[in-house]
Amino acid sequence: MSSARVILCVDDDATGLTVRRLLLSIAGYKVLTATSAKNALQLLGCNDVDLVITDHFSSDVAGFEIVTEVKRLKPRVPVLLLTGLAEPPSGSEQADVLLGKGIMPEEFLSEIARVLSRPPLTDAKLA
Repeated sequence: MSSARVILCVDDDATGLTVRRLLLSIAGYKVLTATSAKNALQLLGCNDVDLVITDHFSSDVAGFEIVTEVKRLKPRVPVLLLTGLAEPPSGSEQADVLLGKGIMPEEFLSEIARVLSRPPLTDAKLA
């Protein structure tokens, strides 16, 4: 049985999704990918996911809408929102972490490790 942490990556850009999947896989994570919010939420419902990474811009819904749904369905799962915008996008405060797309791979992996090392939320912290 694998002890690798499971990360769900959501992006409608196949290239960006592939790059993140490869980087995270090489770092030892099990990576699930989705190119739409609908597919992402299906994967979330069928898998034990430790972290969701989603792009802010998507062809079907905005990233903050995915964040909202993840938090509704699995409030203990942290969500990292990626954006190419200089200013935080509307709704981004719902995400646990907001990162710019220009972040270097080492910093990206460091931030993921930091988020995954946090103690899990308790019901008291969710209320």
